[in-house]
Amino acid sequence: MHDLHKKWAHRWLNPQSEARPSPIQGVGVFAKDKILKGEVVGVLGGVIVHRDEIEEYRSIMTQVGIQIDEDFFIVPTTREELERFGVFNHSCEPNVGFSNSITLVAIRDIEPKEELVFDYAFCETAEENFNCNCGSSFCRKVISSQDWKNKEVQNRYKEYYSPYLRDRIS
Repeated sequence: MHDLHKKWAHRWLNPQSEARPSPIQGVGVFAKDKILKGEVVGVLGGVIVHRDEIEEYRSIMTQVGIQIDEDFFIVPTTREELERFGVFNHSCEPNVGFSNSITLVAIRDIEPKEELVFDYAFCETAEENFNCNCGSSFCRKVISSQDWKNKEVQNRYKEYYSPYLRDRIS
C-alpha cells in the first residue's frame, strides 16, 4: 500500500510561497515571488474536531485551527506539517483572506519576501486573548475571538471573512 502522505499533504501552499521563521511568531508563510490579488495562496486542511474536543486538541498541539461551522474546526494533524507548510500568522493589516471555508487568497498584490498574514477576526481561532505582534498602524494590540464583531474590521474586510462568520454577520 502506498503512503500518500509522502507526496501529498492535508494542506496546500502556493509554490510562489515558502515556510520560514517569522518575526511575528514561529514558522510563517512568505512570498518567494510576487503574488497577485485574487491568487490562491493556500488551502487549509487537516482533521475535523468537534467543539467539545477542541480543548483536548489544544492540549496536544497548541494550535486551534479554523472554525468552519458552529461546532466544528479543521485543524493541523502534526507539528511536522506546520513546520513544512508554516502558519498563516495574524496581522491587523492582512494581505490574505478567505474565499471559502478553507481557501486563502491574496486580497492585494503581495511582494516577494512579504509575510502572508490574515486577520484572525476572519474566523474564530481561539478562546483566549493574545497580544498582537503585527506592528501595523491598525494594530488592535490584543486579539480576541470576538474581534469578528468589530464594525471597523467588518467594514474593511467582511468579504474576506470565513463563510461561517459572514453568515453570522448577515
